[in-house]
Amino acid sequence: MDNFLTKITVSNTLTFLYTGLCLVFPMGLLSLTVGPNRWVAQLAALYKWSDETQSTLQKVAIVFFLVVVLWATIKVTQYLDNKFNYNRKQKRIVWGLLSIGLLCSVYIFSFQPEVLTAINVNNSVDRSETAEYHFGPYPDEAKLAQLKAEKYDGVISLLHPMVVPAEPILMDKEKINAEKSGIKLISVPMLPWISKNDSSVVAIRKMARELKGKYYVHCYLGKDRANVFKNLIRKETGHTVKGVANSERRIDLKKQFERGPIFTLENEVYLTPCPTDEEMLAYILNGKINSVVSLLNPEEEGDAKILETEQTLMTRYNQFYANHPVTKKMTDAEILEKIKVIKTYRKPIVIHAFFSDNSTAKRFKELYSKDRTP
Repeated sequence: MDNFLTKITVSNTLTFLYTGLCLVFPMGLLSLTVGPNRWVAQLAALYKWSDETQSTLQKVAIVFFLVVVLWATIKVTQYLDNKFNYNRKQKRIVWGLLSIGLLCSVYIFSFQPEVLTAINVNNSVDRSETAEYHFGPYPDEAKLAQLKAEKYDGVISLLHPMVVPAEPILMDKEKINAEKSGIKLISVPMLPWISKNDSSVVAIRKMARELKGKYYVHCYLGKDRANVFKNLIRKETGHTVKGVANSERRIDLKKQFERGPIFTLENEVYLTPCPTDEEMLAYILNGKINSVVSLLNPEEEGDAKILETEQTLMTRYNQFYANHPVTKKMTDAEILEKIKVIKTYRKPIVIHAFFSDNSTAKRFKELYSKDRTP
């Protein structure tokens, strides 16, 4: 009887799929709020782990979670589809519990998303000459009242109404709670990717010049938008960070981007593939990189479009950017001359081709290692 599922039928396939759906949502919710993912986040905050370490352990927790869900789904499906088990009442109870768990967890994910903000427990502080920015998770009503009592001048929210379903709900609740607490709420909507944030970037740069006092800044679950906010403030004011937690994602701990591996050419100099929008936001525009160099060729139509987009983006975010095209037809001497110039730029430096492991990128990497220019 234990092997009855070896014969795949429409009935047991549908049972398996529905059971998996009913288990993955509630078990995922438990993992995020009171289970392994929450434990990792708390330990990361306690021991000040880097984002890469935390991310790796979170992935391990997710794999463990998926294995448990798969095992539970198989066992429950075996029970429900067992033709030799005639206890229909028990089966109806199991079906009912599965459905209730699914509905409740979907409701929480969709309409009570603030319960998930507890997994983002890292906080940091960034100070300029005229303002102090405290970064943390989404604030509930009690947190807003606490901020008011602690004499904060306002709360800066980076939530965006297009990030559905969670953020519009959180934005509405925060607006109501801020009014109750009597604290000023400043909304600077940012999408969690680099495009379509032009107006927000302009607003943040204006804030950097004009805001005075103490402010609490937050996005939702991630830190990427908060890190971009920090970077814009720092570059606009030109101040030195006096106190900031190590919450930015670090490229020196990253082994690979989507389009290929990351190579360390020397201390604080990295050769990468062309970053995706998400990678650009998380690893390049987070304030950790001082110089960005593209090896793409503007005479190639595809490369030219990427270069134009990058140039606009780097100007918008006040990021140093240079284009030093490297092509197959170039001599070693020509490439070495470009390398000498690149080495004069302020570190950390990110140099990117389209693919970091193609023949041109490999040649650049080899010549870089041979160049002895300090």
